[in-house]
Amino acid sequence: MKKIIIPIFMLLPLMTAQAQTVQTEEQQQLEQAQKQLEAAKKALEVAKIKAQAAKLKAQADSINAASAKAEAKKSNATEPEPAVVKEPTTPTTGWAVPVTVAAKPKEAAKPANKLANGTTAKVDMKYLAGAITYNDENKIEFTLDTDANGKTAKQIYDIVLKYMSELTQNEQNIASRVALVNDAEHVIANTMDEWLVFSQSFISLDRTEFKYQLIARISDNHLNLSLCRIIYNYEEGRSTGFKEPAEEVISDKIALNKKQNDLAKIFGKFRRCTIDRKDQIFAELAALVKQ
Repeated sequence: MKKIIIPIFMLLPLMTAQAQTVQTEEQQQLEQAQKQLEAAKKALEVAKIKAQAAKLKAQADSINAASAKAEAKKSNATEPEPAVVKEPTTPTTGWAVPVTVAAKPKEAAKPANKLANGTTAKVDMKYLAGAITYNDENKIEFTLDTDANGKTAKQIYDIVLKYMSELTQNEQNIASRVALVNDAEHVIANTMDEWLVFSQSFISLDRTEFKYQLIARISDNHLNLSLCRIIYNYEEGRSTGFKEPAEEVISDKIALNKKQNDLAKIFGKFRRCTIDRKDQIFAELAALVKQ
């Protein structure tokens, strides 16, 4: 019995060492497997992040390309249109080769306030070049020609006479009057003398005496009205005053600046207010005869 037990005790340390060796190898393999698993997870996450970044970059590139295309199209206003296929003008009984004609490029539209000389208008275009018209005697004269909604000459005459009579009684009137009438030929002539007010406040009043003739010539369904023989009497009795005809006050040369894109400092106000008064009278009469 002792012979058996003694060898067993002698083998115990060796068996224990072998068991510890096996356990250590298993732990190392397990740790290595865990490390590989973690590395695989990290690689997968990196791959997902790269894929998402590539997708976002592709979307951004697409948006930038579309934006650049739209901007190029907007800036290239004169880009020619696609070619137009023109059919043969001679009769054919079979197949024919169509003639291709290139479409004319569209001209870029000019801004509404852009003038022919390339400058930009600083005031309403109605006050600039072309606003002042002249008669055969080279005198400034504004003219209205308008139809009257099928009315007879007599009907128009009565409407215009009433309006022109009331015009002599407005609040700015000085010495206006209906000077001549011709019921048979349907002609009415007013001699107008009124104030043309530039600016007004509690402490100052800037105005000029505004003299002109208003002549209405009437026929069936038609009214011709002219505003002519204009004279300004400004600040009478003062050193800054003057009495001049329209040709010396509101012409392009005198009442516009050198670039023809703005009203002149001194005489611009005369031109502006004269055109406004003319437009008011013409618009009111045209509306009345068209009712």
